[in-house]
Amino acid sequence: FSPLEGFLNEEDYNSVVEKLRLTSGELLGIPVVLDTNDESIKPGMKLKMMQGDKPIAVMTVESKFVPDKVKECKEVYGVTTLEHPGVLMVSTERGKYYLGGKIQGVGKPDRVFPCKTPAEVRATLPVDTDVVAFQCRNPVHRAHYELFTRALDAENVAEGGVVLVHPTCGPTQADDIPGAVRYKTYEVLKEEKHDPRIFWE
Repeated sequence: FSPLEGFLNEEDYNSVVEKLRLTSGELLGIPVVLDTNDESIKPGMKLKMMQGDKPIAVMTVESKFVPDKVKECKEVYGVTTLEHPGVLMVSTERGKYYLGGKIQGVGKPDRVFPCKTPAEVRATLPVDTDVVAFQCRNPVHRAHYELFTRALDAENVAEGGVVLVHPTCGPTQADDIPGAVRYKTYEVLKEEKHDPRIFWE
């Protein structure tokens, strides 16, 4: 979640909910939060973050706050009805508190296909033109391809703009097509198209 260094503190959380921007002014469309119902967690504590039995990070808790979840859903998703999957998740699955604080990595998560870090992805992209980014939790199909390639012709995209097609690397919904299969569609299209304007990262 670059440019973040951890989960949002309350001030940044409120700024993202209200303005779609961090307090620094950087764009962030959805708040990145860690929720809990654990009353014993306090600011100053360190929490070990695990992937199964493997430690992958340590979080230093800097803040603990009660979010306005109705406001969050209204501002982020545009609705507050439980029929929206994001609203349902925020309302019924998230804990009472949000924790904010920096994360220090101690290991990389295990993946079934290669995943670059945000810095590694940025290093592959040109720095002197617009980048249209596309990310999808499904295998890429023809409509997706047409959408992101035609986006390069939009009036607000500079001449010489490129597309970043980025696979969803983390867990998705239980009934989704497995990540390895989704990733294979990216690899096949990359080989078939050989389009220098498309960065498959």
